[in-house]
Amino acid sequence: MTITHERTSEVLACFYRVERAGAARLSDGGGPFGFDIHTALLVEDLISSYHPAAVVETGCHLGDTTKYLAMAYPDLPVFTCDIDPDATRFTAHRLRNERHVTVACCNSPDLVAEVDARHSPGLYFLDAHWGEHWPLRQELESITSGIAVVHDFDIGHPRFSFDEYGGVRCGPELLAQVPHLADLFFTPDPEISYPLPCLQVGRRAGVGVVPIGVDPSPMYENPHLTSHSLQTVRKGAS
Repeated sequence: MTITHERTSEVLACFYRVERAGAARLSDGGGPFGFDIHTALLVEDLISSYHPAAVVETGCHLGDTTKYLAMAYPDLPVFTCDIDPDATRFTAHRLRNERHVTVACCNSPDLVAEVDARHSPGLYFLDAHWGEHWPLRQELESITSGIAVVHDFDIGHPRFSFDEYGGVRCGPELLAQVPHLADLFFTPDPEISYPLPCLQVGRRAGVGVVPIGVDPSPMYENPHLTSHSLQTVRKGAS
């Protein structure tokens, strides 16, 4: 499924109205989804296809992505968290008038597990990492029904950055360590054209999309996504 012209215009209107508070600290200059509107369009596509019961963001920092999600999806409950109490206080104050948004200071796998138990399926934007803290595997293990959108993911393209912790890349190698995941994940095709240009000229992060306990058919039908198998990675690790 591809989003309608009307929804593309709404994504555009929300995206560039968000102040980039993260510029004070983040290497990509802050902004929703690292200031990559193509990721916002991908999330819109997934939400339009799966109609999730809730949207979850892990690692809110100063709330740039949270603010966008709150504006773009006023009819969906939005949950976000951070382990930094100053960051969560700032984000909670920033979103104080958005009654459908919950901001928590907690370990992200705890929030993911709580939302997964109450809202099925969920759309999970997983971006919680700072210093030596990298809870991604635990977050993925906590999802039983939903779509995980993993930020800073290795998509195998030199233009897109990714994270690495303890010698493990944020990519297929990490996904292969999570036993209950299917042998399937998707990445955006960087060569496909989008209806809006990406204005992030600095650090641009890769994204991985993982169906967990949901039908992957809409992802196969999405012209911006390419499917991949984890079978080879898992066989190589065994």
